[in-house]
Amino acid sequence: MKTQMRFQKYICLAMLLAGALSLLYAFFYCSGALSELGQAMKLENGKNVSIFTAAEGKYDAQFYNAVQPFNNLLMIMGIVMILLAVVLYITGCNKRRNYYISNYIATGLCAGGDIVISLILLVMCGYWHSEFQKVDFEAWYKAYEVYFELGTDASTIHYNTSQLWFIIGYFVYAIVIIAAVLLILNLVWKVLLMKGEKQLLDGSALKEGGAA
Repeated sequence: MKTQMRFQKYICLAMLLAGALSLLYAFFYCSGALSELGQAMKLENGKNVSIFTAAEGKYDAQFYNAVQPFNNLLMIMGIVMILLAVVLYITGCNKRRNYYISNYIATGLCAGGDIVISLILLVMCGYWHSEFQKVDFEAWYKAYEVYFELGTDASTIHYNTSQLWFIIGYFVYAIVIIAAVLLILNLVWKVLLMKGEKQLLDGSALKEGGAA
């Protein structure tokens, strides 16, 4: 039981850290190539417009604005994951020797919620990753070269095709899912140990009754 209680302490902490990792990822989602794509715009007639014109069927720099609602969703879901992990601590899932109905509910909400959220976000990450690949990188690079040669906004206009932050997202939500599965396994382990202790106590009580 002591080993299991140590594990439940660590897995509850892992769920909290997984939620924090998800939120941190949301903050960095629009960095790297996306951030630099967002800078490939200029103010024209009071509006931000792309410095390059994309070919038909491809995106210009406005793709950066199109991805913002998804980035906001990532932040919201990261906060939700953290709050679900907090419920584990409120109900004492990290320290209780015996679990009660509140612990089962908290574990189910946290593990189930994180798995569902992560699967949805994984699909959406894949979608936006594939959409990013439709940016007209050739037109972007040509515009970058022109701005660079003219020395106009050379410090802010950049060219970057890195897809690193999209790929990191797959790992982030895979980690969250793994942590959630371990939380479920922790509950199964706890239930088995509780049943074992109950059987031992019942057996001891019978022996003492027979001896009397």
